[in-house]
Amino acid sequence: MTDESVDLMRRRIGFSNPTLRTGAIDDPWNIKATDDAVRRYSLCIGDDNPLYCDPEYAAKSRWGRVIAPPGFEKSMGLMRNAIPDPEEDRVTSKALRGVQLYHSGGENFYYAPIVEGDTLHRSRFVQTVEDKKSEFSGRSVIVTNGLCLWDQNDEVAVDGVDWFIHAERQNRGKKDKYVQDEPAWYSDEDLAEIEKAYDSEYRRGADTLWFEDVVVGTALPRMVKGPLTVTDLINLHMGAGWLIYGNWPNRLAYENRKRLRGFYTRDEFNGWDTLQRVHWDKEMAQKVGVRMMYDIGPVRQLYVNHYLTNYVGDDAWIHRVRFEFRRFNYMGDVSWLTGEITEARVDEVLGPLIEIRLRGTNQRGQENVLGEGTVLLPSRKHGPVKLPQRPAPTKHRAPGPEQRR
Repeated sequence: MTDESVDLMRRRIGFSNPTLRTGAIDDPWNIKATDDAVRRYSLCIGDDNPLYCDPEYAAKSRWGRVIAPPGFEKSMGLMRNAIPDPEEDRVTSKALRGVQLYHSGGENFYYAPIVEGDTLHRSRFVQTVEDKKSEFSGRSVIVTNGLCLWDQNDEVAVDGVDWFIHAERQNRGKKDKYVQDEPAWYSDEDLAEIEKAYDSEYRRGADTLWFEDVVVGTALPRMVKGPLTVTDLINLHMGAGWLIYGNWPNRLAYENRKRLRGFYTRDEFNGWDTLQRVHWDKEMAQKVGVRMMYDIGPVRQLYVNHYLTNYVGDDAWIHRVRFEFRRFNYMGDVSWLTGEITEARVDEVLGPLIEIRLRGTNQRGQENVLGEGTVLLPSRKHGPVKLPQRPAPTKHRAPGPEQRR
């Protein structure tokens, strides 16, 4: 990592981050939302909530139809990134190239349900580039990437930011705190505790959480996720697609490699494979300086989302979700999620709402995710939830027709 490379990334402010490229195919996993796509996505993240999976149940809810859970938007969004000057694009495309990056968190705002027939357009762009002190690597910077998704009517559905840490790759020394993390192992008693938590997982559903019934300081039910497996990761990709990177097979992998050469390395057979295999290939993970295979950021982001949707029920609206990833969530790890209500107020703009803070702790007793949620609630006095006013779409987007297909 050099000063020049960091400066190149700063020159990308307002335009796409060149380290977050889609490869040969830039269409999203879901070009249009459908009830069945929402069902598949929800099941593939481990959530069988009938509001997302059962049209008959959803038709009797206040929404009158299936709505997508927060996070489904990750599977959508026809690319409409702002287009830089061609020469500037060529020069700055090398910003932080070859530097390992880690998704460290983000914050999303939700304005309206995504429902059957919606087409979303997406712009992702660099907002800020800041130096960061890191115990894990050598020099590192954190890049804040803005995100905006708007529908076929040019109305914003979701906006927010994602944070990525770009860090020099290096071999971990004996003094590194992560070297002490031992692989997970569970006794029969440990597994019985996990299964008991699954058996008692709380989901409010149609049991309305009224604003007047909220007590600040209330401890929320505990939820468990894990032990994390490669199968869990496969399921996430089945439901949401490849997300940022398109790790396609066979000839499409070859076409991808033409565009993302630095994202492919030789495997044990001397063939080419995606660098994303750090998440399921232990040797590859160790080559980039991580002791074991680990999750992708959206795994814990969706843990936070699922925790919130289970607790607040069908009649609430989750407006804001903030998520911060702490340490690595290795294959085999368990996450125990707990939360509390930290505030309840009638906002002048948003109406009755609560603030929720939550945290995830792994089997080592280490904090691995922090989350916050701003949730709009129905009120006996003020009536049902009113959806937030939508902002204008970002100015950092390419011009073009709102309906591509």
